[in-house]
Amino acid sequence: MKNSLLIKLATTTSLAILTISVVSIYLVHSLTVSIAVAILAAIFSTVSIFIFLKPLQDLIKSAKALGDGNFNQRVDLRTGDEFEEVGNSFNQMANKLSGIFQKLERDTQIAISEKSKLNEVLSSIIDGIIALDFNRNILLANRAAEEITGFTTAELQGQRVDNLIHLFSDFEEILPKTYCETNFSQSAKLTGKEGKQTSVNVMTSKVGEALQTNLSCILIFHDLSKEEELEKMKMDFVSMASHELRTPLTSIIGYLSVFANENRGKLPKQDLDLIEKSEISARQLLTLIQNLLNVNKIEREEMSVTPEPVDYLPILSKAVEDLKTQANQKDIVLNFNPPTESLPKVMADPIRISEVVTNLLANAINYTNPGGKVELIIQVSPDKVTTTISDTGVGIPKDAIPHLFNKFFRVSNQSQKMSKGTGLGLYITKSIIEKLNGKIWVESELGKGSRFCFSLPVATISSGVLNTNQFMGEQIQAGALNY
Repeated sequence: MKNSLLIKLATTTSLAILTISVVSIYLVHSLTVSIAVAILAAIFSTVSIFIFLKPLQDLIKSAKALGDGNFNQRVDLRTGDEFEEVGNSFNQMANKLSGIFQKLERDTQIAISEKSKLNEVLSSIIDGIIALDFNRNILLANRAAEEITGFTTAELQGQRVDNLIHLFSDFEEILPKTYCETNFSQSAKLTGKEGKQTSVNVMTSKVGEALQTNLSCILIFHDLSKEEELEKMKMDFVSMASHELRTPLTSIIGYLSVFANENRGKLPKQDLDLIEKSEISARQLLTLIQNLLNVNKIEREEMSVTPEPVDYLPILSKAVEDLKTQANQKDIVLNFNPPTESLPKVMADPIRISEVVTNLLANAINYTNPGGKVELIIQVSPDKVTTTISDTGVGIPKDAIPHLFNKFFRVSNQSQKMSKGTGLGLYITKSIIEKLNGKIWVESELGKGSRFCFSLPVATISSGVLNTNQFMGEQIQAGALNY
């Protein structure tokens, strides 16, 4: 049975008291002996107390070592008393702390490794990425974000995003409260360090349930500069190639036309048909080249229109007359019933609006099966004239209508063996109508035909003078006209 520490202390104390008593009894008989005994008693008590308190010193020393970070420190007390129990508890505590510290070290290494992986992934992404906290302060940014903004990561971290980075749509600034409140995607002009400007497509993702990480919003910047440069190179090439092709092709068409006219009646019909088909194919190729040039001008915002008061009815009549033969060849009825009332003049470019009407009528004929009908209808209102070209053709799928006026978009119909055209005609048509301050739209149902409609503003006259101020002012303000 273990001896109690209290018993040991009591025993030591009793011995000390007994020694003092003996000294007191013999003090009167022999002073020398009494002094010697007292000294021995004191030495004995001191040694006894030192022996009893040494385990406590060992505990204190081990606790200090443990506090200094030596988690392998242990004590070996075999006193058989409370000191030994305290030593065992100390060792158990040290074992637990050592296990916790080792786990913490492993978790730290894992966290460092994961952070390193994340940094490598972010650095390899070509898009700029910036993470914001709930106060719109920048938490992190990758290498691409540094290149786009001009700021280093050290300059970005901890700063409010709107103090360093500004996004503009046209001339209006897009604020963080706009692009951080919801998922956001828009092209913009980014202004960074020292006014550096970059065209970007900015996408934001609002982070939910991230209170513990203090992560509110992630910004992704896709640099459009290289794409814009490549697009410019493409447009330059198309412009150059189209111009170079148009000149010899015009000569070919002219030679074929002259040859066919001069030898009509001299050549066998079969040979003459080949010449005429060659001329038709050459004209189709010339139309394609002209369309490419028009698209190039539209993309560069160099396509000019000259709006003026135009007698609209002769333009419509001529377009219908020019396409009568094409309609008759497909056994298609082409109708145009001019309005009974006087048709007001419209603000339009005669050449451009003629292209629009011809293109829409030709499309209607191409996508109408033999035996069908194409009709041109005019509706007049006080401020505009609306032209509708309807057909009984194959119709347009519902999901294709929103993309119908996009560049190079072509509709695929099961009833057609292949898509016709290049997908440029409607894109050019829409651009011309919008430059003339008009609107264009389409109504269609698959298998039941289509209705292409566009409106043009009426040219108003006040006191014999054309009132074009409002029309021209709106166009110039919108940047639609180029002179």
